[in-house]
Amino acid sequence: MTDGPFKNLKLDSRLKRFAEAVQNEAEDHDTRCALGSHAIVNGILSGNDRLIRDLQSHGENGQLDLDPEGSIKSIFDKHNKSEFSDDLQRQVAMRLHEGDNSRDAIDNALEACVERHIGKNLTRIQEAGYEAHREGPMYKDQLERLIEGSNHVVKSLDRDRINEAVKSCNKNAFKQETKKITGLDDPIL
Repeated sequence: MTDGPFKNLKLDSRLKRFAEAVQNEAEDHDTRCALGSHAIVNGILSGNDRLIRDLQSHGENGQLDLDPEGSIKSIFDKHNKSEFSDDLQRQVAMRLHEGDNSRDAIDNALEACVERHIGKNLTRIQEAGYEAHREGPMYKDQLERLIEGSNHVVKSLDRDRINEAVKSCNKNAFKQETKKITGLDDPIL
């Protein structure tokens, strides 16, 4: 399949590859899920991996923290801001305010933010598809396949595995499953 309607989409390369796979009938469902998961994990960890590591180590140290909100705020202050980190900071603060301990607040906030990030990426892909359809390179049937296929794949993503990859800062958790088969002798994963 040529990259025709996807060539100028305003998506990063991993999301484009996922969008292309959703359109490509030759790609199986598991590969599409792996590509979507890989794009999500890398999108979250890109620029946020040190923050997540620092939060995880803070939540795991087990020491009594007299000012958990202040301690966690200082961790966020040490790192660059991003859409994901701002969302994460709000989610952690809300959970701390509700009485969660630091570890639970961080873990539950990460899971909530991963879910929101998945939804935002789905919206980005679909908006890019609508834009490509309006501008002409994407036909109506391609847009419908993109919308239907991306919705189907996103519903069946392994959230637990994605969360584990984010918490462990493992950008390569899905990499092996995303490799393309290039020849007849290549193993099918």
